[in-house]
Amino acid sequence: MGKTKKESIFKNVVPNIFSKILYKTNFSDKKVNQVLLGTDLLKSPVKKDLLSISLFQVEKVYSELLEDSRSNAFSIMQTKGNLILLLLIKNVCEEFLTKQYGYKVNLNLKEIKHSLYTKNLLRDTEILFQVPYYALADPNSPIFRLIFYPIYNSASASFIEALIDNLILEISNCVVYFLILHFSSVYAFRQTLYKSKFLSLRNFERVKNNLNWQTRIQTYVRRPINLYNNRYDLLVLRTSGLYSRTIYANRTKEIVNLGKFSLLTIVFLEMRDFVTSRLDETLYTVIKVSRFTLTSVLGQVIGLIWRGIIDGLKK
Repeated sequence: MGKTKKESIFKNVVPNIFSKILYKTNFSDKKVNQVLLGTDLLKSPVKKDLLSISLFQVEKVYSELLEDSRSNAFSIMQTKGNLILLLLIKNVCEEFLTKQYGYKVNLNLKEIKHSLYTKNLLRDTEILFQVPYYALADPNSPIFRLIFYPIYNSASASFIEALIDNLILEISNCVVYFLILHFSSVYAFRQTLYKSKFLSLRNFERVKNNLNWQTRIQTYVRRPINLYNNRYDLLVLRTSGLYSRTIYANRTKEIVNLGKFSLLTIVFLEMRDFVTSRLDETLYTVIKVSRFTLTSVLGQVIGLIWRGIIDGLKK
């Protein structure tokens, strides 16, 4: 793709998409789904700041790649997508903390990488971070079609917007999850960032434990089930609120990279499907035999009794 074409895409499509998402961050407090999110803990202005920082950082990375005249910009995203996403999370986290506290904050990249939520995002780098870029560069991208065809033949502007909505929200939740684990033991930190109902240590610890549990369920149960069923869960921003939406996504190749515990979930599903099928067959056979017994054997018995009654009346 030539430089002129990339610049045209960036000037006409990308700014419009990111402007719409920035506007929708004003309505991020209107939560329609019941899923617990890290950003639920934040005060409204703080949450908007975090979402805006995530948005601008993603726009910066995508625009630099889209405007890059080098032919290897695409291969950079393919080979270094995990590293770029990890650095993006780090930059968002540092900029957010710097804005809240007024002085430069530097974080350890390894600590961010070892966060369970970050690990989950890095496992989904392709669909979460790379695919929106490929779709911006080319709405008919082969990689986009490999994942979403035949439900989605090409990437419409609204669909790309939904994918970037999800990316912004996931990065923001990842940042909050990291901060909860590493900074929230300090009361002044909770005072600055969190809603008043989470100032209580008891309430905060309850939400923290729920987030930890939910993240582990996502890792070992929901993600394997979604991969097995060719599904992907999107977090989408609308002016009416924040929604959770399930879409079709073919990522069966990722099943081979699942860990042992995640694979156990798929084995359980296969066993359940097998047992359910056998039970259905057995139940069908029992019903069929029962119906034959009732209609033939019992019918003949009733017929004999009825003839006996008739014969008795004739006497």
